[in-house]
Amino acid sequence: MNLKSAFALLAAGTFLVACGSDEVVNVNDEAKDKASITLKVMDFYGGNAVAGASVYSIVDEETETTDSLGLSTWKKQVIGNHVFQISKEGYATVLAKVDLAEQGQGNVARVGDAVEAVYMYKKGVTAKGTVLYVDDKGNMKAAAGVTVYATLPENFVPSEVAVTASATGEYVFSDLPEGVEIAISVGQKDFENKSYALVGSKKIGGATVRAGDVSTVDIMSMTKVAGQLVKVSDNLDQVDTTTTIGLTFSAELAADSVKNKWTVKRSGTTVLTVVSLGSDKKSIVIKPQSGKWKKGASYTISGTAYSTEGVKATISETFTPGAGAAAKAPENITLTVATNDTYTTTTTTYFDLKWAAPKDMSITGYNLYYMTATTGDYVFFNSYSLLDIDDNSLTLRTTQFGTFKTGDKISFIMLPVSGGVEADLTKAKAAVYTVPAPKTVTPVVDDPVDDE
Repeated sequence: MNLKSAFALLAAGTFLVACGSDEVVNVNDEAKDKASITLKVMDFYGGNAVAGASVYSIVDEETETTDSLGLSTWKKQVIGNHVFQISKEGYATVLAKVDLAEQGQGNVARVGDAVEAVYMYKKGVTAKGTVLYVDDKGNMKAAAGVTVYATLPENFVPSEVAVTASATGEYVFSDLPEGVEIAISVGQKDFENKSYALVGSKKIGGATVRAGDVSTVDIMSMTKVAGQLVKVSDNLDQVDTTTTIGLTFSAELAADSVKNKWTVKRSGTTVLTVVSLGSDKKSIVIKPQSGKWKKGASYTISGTAYSTEGVKATISETFTPGAGAAAKAPENITLTVATNDTYTTTTTTYFDLKWAAPKDMSITGYNLYYMTATTGDYVFFNSYSLLDIDDNSLTLRTTQFGTFKTGDKISFIMLPVSGGVEADLTKAKAAVYTVPAPKTVTPVVDDPVDDE
């Protein structure tokens, strides 16, 4: 049952006293910022006081005992929510919640004392029943080992009790509380490699049920449920030229999930593949008839898998051989640097970073790092895609990296990137640019495109 907070507000008399010509002082004797909480613990039937009950304050982490009138008083409690756990031998443990709210106005703090009625329920109600399941052939069988739950109102501790059905599907709950409605339900369970569940629950108990009563629950029949079918894993981000594709699903697959159910396309053209069911019967295995995927090409794989229970899952995803997170890091390039007098002016020195065309065609871009006397370490400068690069060369200017004088050095490391993986830094070689002496040159109108 729902517990309601009852506040007993103290009568208050307010007096205003003038102090000087401008000051007014509140001298209300009953103004306060803390209050007392009194719990009146009673038996649900008859309303008799329950003496000797243990009352534990979850906020204060202290325990008190109810007196002969069933009262437990907690003084100087702060504003807010207070939760108490009440227990006694022979009764079900319950929770009581009391909200203390400020009742004052303006700067007058006034918190009303609260009196809360708490009902306790004797234990001793027995509930018993039988759980069966209907197999594929319509036969009723004992649901041996299934978990059966008794769910109590939320103010009980615990609010749910579980037992296990016997080999004959029978179960018994003892010492359930009297006077309240209880829901009996069944957890899902697998029988003969199929999942079964009970729809809904059975209600027992109520205000008229007393300790010592025995409630017989109607027979509960579990029925087969269609399990979900989802793809739980794949290796599409780890495909190299000779990798066999593997798609693993959450349930055993039917044999008709294979033939004519899957296609792999490259640039819109269907690629001839061999599709089979994995040894675990939960996986679709796909490999190219030619024996190899084309490195760096984009493939689309699509198809529908069916579980043995007829549930289907449709998949459409892409992969690029050699470009996954598990692909090998690309080989490093050899970087060279030289002054570019074509663009150098009387105030700015331009220079070129150059390298040979990479042999690894899976490279998608470059990351450029630099170091000066000021930075002291190599720091990131910019990322470039292959579309940013013209003839494997970048034209930059010294002012992009700081202020320099003749003879200062700027060191560069450029790492190729393939599928998000940088080349091995330990094999990278730095190129060093030494700032030359100023030259008298004719400024060029066309400023090269660079990345500030």
